[in-house]
Amino acid sequence: MTLSQSDLEQIKSLLGRDPSAVEEVVFDTMWSEHCSYKSSKPTLKTLPTKGKDVLLGVGEDSGIVDFTDHNGKKYGIVLSHESHNHPSQVLPVEGAATGVGGVVRDVYCMGADVIGVLDSLHFGINQDGNVPIVEEIAERVVKGVSDYGNALGVPVLGGETLYHSSYNDNCLVNVAALGLIEADHIIHSYVPDEAKTTPYDVILFGKSTDSTGFGGASFSSDVLDSDDDMKNLGAVQVHDPFLKRVIADAIQALIDLVKERGWAIGFKDLGAGGISCATSELGVGAGLGVRLNLDDVNVAVDGLAPEVISCSETQERFCLVVPKHASEEILRLFNETFALPELYYKAGAVVIGEVTQESRFVITHQNNVVCDLPIEAITTDVHADRQADPNRYVAKGSEVPTLSLDQLKQQCETQLAMHNNTSKRYVYRYYDNAVRGNTVIYPGEADSVVITPVEGSQAGVAVSMDSNLYGNVDPYVSGAAAVAESVRNVIAVGAVPLAISDCLNYGSPEQPSVFYDFQEGVRGIGEAARALSLHDENIPIISGNVSFYNESKTSNAVVPSPVICCVGRVDDVKTARTMQASTSGLTLLLVGKRYNEFGATQLATVFGDDINTDQAAPQVRLTEEAAHNRFVRSLYEQDFVEACHDISVGGLWQSVCEMVLGERASYRVGASLQLPLDFSVASSLFSENGGYVVAIYPANVPKALEDAESQDVYCEVIGQTTDTSTITVVGPDVEWSFNCDDLSKSWNQTNLSKLGTPV
Repeated sequence: MTLSQSDLEQIKSLLGRDPSAVEEVVFDTMWSEHCSYKSSKPTLKTLPTKGKDVLLGVGEDSGIVDFTDHNGKKYGIVLSHESHNHPSQVLPVEGAATGVGGVVRDVYCMGADVIGVLDSLHFGINQDGNVPIVEEIAERVVKGVSDYGNALGVPVLGGETLYHSSYNDNCLVNVAALGLIEADHIIHSYVPDEAKTTPYDVILFGKSTDSTGFGGASFSSDVLDSDDDMKNLGAVQVHDPFLKRVIADAIQALIDLVKERGWAIGFKDLGAGGISCATSELGVGAGLGVRLNLDDVNVAVDGLAPEVISCSETQERFCLVVPKHASEEILRLFNETFALPELYYKAGAVVIGEVTQESRFVITHQNNVVCDLPIEAITTDVHADRQADPNRYVAKGSEVPTLSLDQLKQQCETQLAMHNNTSKRYVYRYYDNAVRGNTVIYPGEADSVVITPVEGSQAGVAVSMDSNLYGNVDPYVSGAAAVAESVRNVIAVGAVPLAISDCLNYGSPEQPSVFYDFQEGVRGIGEAARALSLHDENIPIISGNVSFYNESKTSNAVVPSPVICCVGRVDDVKTARTMQASTSGLTLLLVGKRYNEFGATQLATVFGDDINTDQAAPQVRLTEEAAHNRFVRSLYEQDFVEACHDISVGGLWQSVCEMVLGERASYRVGASLQLPLDFSVASSLFSENGGYVVAIYPANVPKALEDAESQDVYCEVIGQTTDTSTITVVGPDVEWSFNCDDLSKSWNQTNLSKLGTPV
């Protein structure tokens, strides 16, 4: 139990009595940070969530944004974003797999077809061989994601993998899911208005309820403690993607049936808090109540305590509220047509209660009322006042690093082998990226993955997931830079950003310094979302998640880690481009100034002792970045772009190497770089301030430079692709040459060794 003494006193005051055993567990679950957002709600309300293309904003299981029209139908993209950090640290395979399972359920219950998932994986570093467990966790997490996504038949479209010692005690596993839906067939996560005049049943369907995941929401809302290993293991759910695959087909049949019959229903997945959370949130969304009978729940094990049945987080379960007259037909669909009881012990669909006009949450068990609460009390009324410490020092230095040319050349030679700079092919090759047959640009080929989800349409969805390691130096920048990079990644393939989601990973909100970091990260996200749209409005945030208590009992909190997923639209995928320069003789343009800001960058990781410790993190200059984005978009509109890559972690050097080395090695070219005279050698090569490298044909260079000047955008010619197998760098007192085979060998080092053969 994570309820504090003040929580218990507040509950007693609210009820005018002591809570029952079941009520206490329900409060413990529903008032946890994971379910209630009791610390974060006021801060989250400052984010921009509205937009002309938003079909469904924050507040339900997923957000939905307008995507395209085709053959007289309007389609939306569904976006959901969740974390599964603590479970993945304790049981990496099960934790990561059930993270995928949970976010996929969020999309299914909007009435959508899941078209892909992405993952943001943050792992520790086995420094000097003293922390071998972090490598085991990394390998098992990747296995968990692949075991679930591959078996379910949902492509893993992309993501990121970051490494930092702060994740040694608490890895981060963030997952986003995308869905496709017809805009006029959205199903909501609350009881429909018809229930105010028509009797409605509550139906539970899917896997039979057991004790797995009991206490999971509370477990995710507390600091990890190795002394509670057995309790922690019990709080992690167990996945079954093969059962989910059948359930997914049954859900599609349910949706077709609901359309045909014209029934108004509510639909919600069972994740954190299990039955109690799903049913209470369905009811409160309509201002109505729910009455449940636990004796009707199909349990896998006899003798489960009522609090376990109420709050267990057994996987692969959903909850429906449907007109009472429709219940029998819906039960037949799951139990007979799709024969769920034959696929898993006591699986199936059952009526477990009804919607009531009185806004109370009532549970009975063995003819006794074991829970009777005001439904608002467990879903909306909880709030925790947190203090933020505004005295956090944020570095502002911007001196030129006092590094020798030999040190900078060494960085060129070794950077590609660093954990955060190697190709992540060793991760994404374990995933099926093409199971639906509509992937156009694959992981590793570009800054975003592109798919064509609507059959017969050339409209593409571009999607990217991004974060950074700047949070310890500047928590505001960590949020703003995550948005800026994710937006750049979508624009880099030729797409227009439509919406973003956020997953906010921090330590304990009870620590004023941590809560300040959280507030600053959200401020950065909000300001970047308002500034970086290609149009005269913000990029709306339509979905998200907050994950606190990402630390251990040793007070080792993770780097403030806001993760952003951006979804964009390509009107015709034939116009999309990858990062891979496959033709010699292309001119390379640098878009965006370089600055002497190296705090928490890859250069500082190696030469921190030789760089002023007061170095600022790479600042996000929103006006400049917005101009960069519009300029690159204008190059696409003129069909000038042959290849495009954003500049972020590792700087210009990393970007050019990746454009040359590429996923498709058979297309390899070389490059000749002429460093601009406007910046130091260190800044030219390794500044991580946002920007782009764009490859275009020489004939288009004069017009591109003219457009840049008219749009007040820094844009310079920095070189060209060559037919050699080298990358040369020429600048003041610099004339270096690097063999592409040597660079490729470094870049393709693997950090996973035990997973076996990739897909």
